[in-house]
Amino acid sequence: MAVRSGAGTGPEAVADRAWRIPLRGVNAYALLTQEGTVLIDAGNRGDGRRILEALRAAGIEAPRHILLTHADMDHAGGVRAIVEATSATVHASPEQAELLAGHGRPSALRRFGRLLTGRLACVPDLADGARVAGLLVLATPGHTAGHVALLREADGVLFAGDALAVRREEVRLLGAALTEDFAKATASLRRLVELRPSVVLPGHGNPLSAPQGALEAALRRRSGKR
Repeated sequence: MAVRSGAGTGPEAVADRAWRIPLRGVNAYALLTQEGTVLIDAGNRGDGRRILEALRAAGIEAPRHILLTHADMDHAGGVRAIVEATSATVHASPEQAELLAGHGRPSALRRFGRLLTGRLACVPDLADGARVAGLLVLATPGHTAGHVALLREADGVLFAGDALAVRREEVRLLGAALTEDFAKATASLRRLVELRPSVVLPGHGNPLSAPQGALEAALRRRSGKR
């Protein structure tokens, strides 16, 4: 079942101690942990201030940590404003931290996005199997190299980033223009299906409770394509 809301409505509870912050076509998420507020992704450039204002209005403390599922401009664009206001620590996978530092050879689209995001210093500790701020890091490449999803193991809440999207309560992979490797993206989707999460919180689209049927249907569709 999808949880529906529009951008600009403020944080909405999507799980215990977890909130979705709907932005312009993309989601950020905040959750409370023993280490304080953790933000997962930060929207586009200009969204950082919106996120902080939304958290403040809801009585949620500013983030101490920002965990990036990947470096695309619609997930990392708001980071700089948040860091300047809060001194939050930014975490990314080693591959994506390199890109955010201005290294590597991203695609033309992602080179343009990096110009908008600007160079960012990240702690490169979101490696597969690591536990950071109480979340298990899951390597889910395909949309980008070094993409990660994050799982709160205690209750199966999955922060999927762009490893998948939700449209009309269907789970999908992002389109060819935005997916670097469909074979890897399909393998990552299979990994998420096998986790049997209780809630899926996507980077794009509405959160899904009881998501297993939609996940399995998405994998069947992808497995039927050559």
